This record gives sequence, structure tokens and C-alpha cells, in this order.
Amino acid sequence: MAQRHVVPGNGGGGWKVVGTATDSAESNTNTQADAIDEARRQLEDTDGGEILIHGVDGSVRDRRTIQMTS
Repeated sequence: MAQRHVVPGNGGGGWKVVGTATDSAESNTNTQADAIDEARRQLEDTDGGEILIHGVDGSVRDRRTIQMTS
């Protein structure tokens, strides 16, 4: 199952979406809500998967399962 992590941006603020295959950001956004929406879109466009939403302290605070859209 594919995963996307929504994590705080590095030093510059904002939020980023990171895939499990790489530690580099796949998307950068200004807000956590925008990053969650972007992660959802990425997973809907592929085979679906799971979003792990991290808090500012780095801990996982929520998980969401996303189904592929037809």
C-alpha cells in the first residue's frame, strides 16, 4: 500500500508531502490542510493508499485510507 506523509516543512515553514520511497518532498504547501488535500489527490490518481498526518512535533496524529478514483 502506498503511503504519503504530511510533515512540517524544514525551517522555512509550511508543510510538505513525502512519499515512502524517498525522503524528498513531493509537494510543498503553506498549510497542513493543503498538504493533506495534495496527498489525497496523489493517492486517488494512483492505486490509493494511506496518508499519515504528522503534528509539528513529528509524531503521527492521524491516518486516512484513500481509495483510487475511477
